[in-house]
Amino acid sequence: TGTRSGATIAKEIERKGIPVVLITCLPNVATQVGAYRIMTGNKFHYPVGNPELSPEDEVKWRAQVLSAALKVLQTPVESPTVFEK
Repeated sequence: TGTRSGATIAKEIERKGIPVVLITCLPNVATQVGAYRIMTGNKFHYPVGNPELSPEDEVKWRAQVLSAALKVLQTPVESPTVFEK
């Protein structure tokens, strides 16, 4: 899955000392792979989007997701941790 691949890449980048946030709708898969900072996404086909909103509201929604991800990026973790958006 894309989540498995993304989690593997995130884990390897973290090993080099660079923090990563993986936004996904499958946090259980990302946890099993060993990604450290996992943030839950919206829906399976739209983890960082919300097509139910108007285009203007979706831009605001996405900005909130990005803001939450930046806070997660600054959070120290020592093992796989799932954060809610």
